[in-house]
Amino acid sequence: MLNQNLLPKHISLGQFRKLLGRYESLIESISSTNIAAKPNEKTLLELDRFRYHDAVNTYRLEESKQSMTLNDVKTLVDWKLRHGKSRPTLMKLVSSNDDAFAESTIREAIDEYRNNSDASKALSTITKLKGIGPATASLLLSVHDPHGVIFFSDEAFYWLCCNGQKFPIKYNIKEYQELSTASQELTKRLGVDAVDVEKVAYVLINEGASDATSGDAEAASPSDVKPARVDPSRKPVKRKSNISNDATDQQTQGVMAVDLSQPDFGPIPLPERFAKIKRKLIAGNEKAVADSFYRLLSRLRKEAERIETARSDIIPSIDYLDIHDPSKVAIFRDALKERGVAIIRRVVPSNVAVAWKEETQEYLRHNPPIKGIPQHDPQLYELFWSPGQVRARADSRLLEVQRFIMRVWHSNNEDALVSSNHAVAYADRIRMRKPGDTSLASGPHIDNGSVERWESDGYGRAGAYAKIFQGRWEEYDPWDSDTRLRVTPDLYNGAGSCSMFRMFQGWLSLSSIPPGSGSLLACPMLQLTTAYLLLRPFFCPRFKSGPNFLHEDNWNLHVAQNSIIQGAVPGSGIQELSDALHPHLRLNKTMVPIPRVEPGDYVLWHPDAVHAADAIHAGASDSSVLYIPACPLTQTNALYLARQRKAFLLGDPAPDFESGGRRGEREYLGRPGVQDVNDAGGEEGLRSMGLLPWDEKSGYADKAEAELLRLANGILFPDRYDMMARRGAKRL
Repeated sequence: MLNQNLLPKHISLGQFRKLLGRYESLIESISSTNIAAKPNEKTLLELDRFRYHDAVNTYRLEESKQSMTLNDVKTLVDWKLRHGKSRPTLMKLVSSNDDAFAESTIREAIDEYRNNSDASKALSTITKLKGIGPATASLLLSVHDPHGVIFFSDEAFYWLCCNGQKFPIKYNIKEYQELSTASQELTKRLGVDAVDVEKVAYVLINEGASDATSGDAEAASPSDVKPARVDPSRKPVKRKSNISNDATDQQTQGVMAVDLSQPDFGPIPLPERFAKIKRKLIAGNEKAVADSFYRLLSRLRKEAERIETARSDIIPSIDYLDIHDPSKVAIFRDALKERGVAIIRRVVPSNVAVAWKEETQEYLRHNPPIKGIPQHDPQLYELFWSPGQVRARADSRLLEVQRFIMRVWHSNNEDALVSSNHAVAYADRIRMRKPGDTSLASGPHIDNGSVERWESDGYGRAGAYAKIFQGRWEEYDPWDSDTRLRVTPDLYNGAGSCSMFRMFQGWLSLSSIPPGSGSLLACPMLQLTTAYLLLRPFFCPRFKSGPNFLHEDNWNLHVAQNSIIQGAVPGSGIQELSDALHPHLRLNKTMVPIPRVEPGDYVLWHPDAVHAADAIHAGASDSSVLYIPACPLTQTNALYLARQRKAFLLGDPAPDFESGGRRGEREYLGRPGVQDVNDAGGEEGLRSMGLLPWDEKSGYADKAEAELLRLANGILFPDRYDMMARRGAKRL
């Protein structure tokens, strides 16, 4: 049976997201071993893409009023049969429907649902078709409304209505109503979509049933948990459970800082091609990699002791007024390069930062509700163009600090088209976390990709981590910008990905935020954590427990690499870390809370830095921040900036956050325009938003930067350059 922490009424948003991130990898794995597909028939993976992408994009209520064809119904039924139980006669019954009758019946049901949102009535109409019962009817309706309608799958019913146990299902309307009610309670509590609930249920039920963690030598054993109360009239079908629970609460200075106690599911085997990727990465360097790993473990042990002693004091900070003081800057930069995280104090006056928060709150009060997390009580808002956000991004002090901090980066290639002298705005969201909140907790992780760090088409394109895979991690430079320009951090179009190259992720505080009050935690040993998480998948312990478990002698290089990459799955968008999967990082000791910050303080961290959010906001007042990264000018960033500029002018969600055809803030009263950007930041602020061309005749140090400015202006202002070209042609 399932761990009680994973039952619908207990599961946290962090756990939910982690499971959701495993879905695509699980389907890919099942599809690669599924021999059900006949010649010229779609694979399960192809059918899955149709069900969750193609069909939804075609028939979703917000997008189209197009009627579903019988051919598409058959494709969805094919997916249902291959995704769950096989019923050979069902497809014949479905195929016997008249094309026109099927189309008109589904259209009638969808029109009913569009008018009254009554799912049960719509299902009753769809079941007039031959071979279509309530379960299949719910699938067709879910395609039209993936946000609110859940597909009546076995896995969803087992999880939401049977506490994860396999009971007989009657597949009637009454049971669907029970399922729908349970789904709505969960989607409202976590702020997620019904279609995501369906995927999480599939992962929970099928990974347990298939003993998915058995492929890893050091996977944790199942926890002993008390069974949940169930309806005694139902007879359970026994199945193996393999979901473990690392139940050690981590506390820092008397307050819980980061939740390391979340159930650790163990890594699942990925498709076999990942074993080939791992073998190829270290081919010819096996001995050097093994020796380097043992050197790394020794360094990690010493550094963990140092961090445990220093705690938050190890995180460097500098005052805004001191960023032009060479002696103070030198000390700060050396510490930042080693730690990967820092605070710049008093970037904007405290009263200004508080005013930005108040402007945003006023903007929210006078306009229609905006989507956020959690859905029933938003605290992380899908909001991008409030007055406070726009003013902050254009502020001259913030832009100055971004240029200052980005100069920590450098390029070993003098022709690299990247400029830290020109900051580019990236529109992200605002968080106003309330005391007692647990919904915005996150465990230790790294953003900007997952399995992509090992793939040749991901980070391998620029050789970002080549020195590590050659057994020379000491020579790896996390601050070489040239190795990041050709990186593709999102090969699987995962949720939450960032399309810009961020030299630093960051947030500007709008509140007084002490440790434990909805704040940030970080593991301040940048080079070492990066080297370890990249090399960890190549090694396994000889003995899975004991006093010498972490000692170098207990860890061997895999003779034949498996397909496991701890904490990484395709499409998740983040690399997750835990004590169980990455034991040598000693995260219970090395994840430290950042020191107290005040309104106007700017917190920044390297894109490869391991970080987390407090498991609970244990403070007495709101913890509010503006997410504002530091982004340099590059060709890719200029291309994104052109799309973002359009979203700003129209009031649409920022490009990385588009979904469902939402209109965002188009009709919002008080939404800032170009003049507001100019008022807040002048020409510098306008350029950062792509609203004014870069000055190509000044402000650059070499030919590469001059060429970059020319290319960026051509991307952002093509009409201007076309006109200049025509004038030049006339002179000729």
